[in-house]
Amino acid sequence: MRRLTWFAIFGAAVLLSALFILWRVAQTPTVPEQRQVQERLEEVRLALEARDLNTVMDAVSSEFNAFGYSRDRLRLEIASAFRRGVQPQVRYTPPVINVIGKEATVDTRVEVWWEDLGFTSRHEPTEIRLYLRKEPARKWFFVPTEKWRVVGVEGVSVDGLE
Repeated sequence: MRRLTWFAIFGAAVLLSALFILWRVAQTPTVPEQRQVQERLEEVRLALEARDLNTVMDAVSSEFNAFGYSRDRLRLEIASAFRRGVQPQVRYTPPVINVIGKEATVDTRVEVWWEDLGFTSRHEPTEIRLYLRKEPARKWFFVPTEKWRVVGVEGVSVDGLE
């Protein structure tokens, strides 16, 4: 009987702890959508420079289709570049973000340069437009949440980059 009492006390403590954590999460103020998009862009920029393929691809929708690239082809191209030792550097102007519901557009000027096989390649600063959508995701493997992901890009030329 004593063992059953201890299990009941332990179970109650775990339940109260879980309820407290959920209450604290619910009390966390929400970040404005424009700020979320801006933070996502910065996260991707840092991931590119750190050559973190998983974080970069987490920001790309499964429905991505731009300049003839699907999400899978984009992943292969980025992975291939990282394996060759490409060290990309990315700089962009403060983005103009327009959020309408669960979709957003981002207009910015981007400059990219990298070293590949001992040569520095530079892509001229280009005005681009990103199309993003807020898609379902998971946090801590079970808490449903949403993340901004890129579904399309305009203004990027891949001529001479392949």
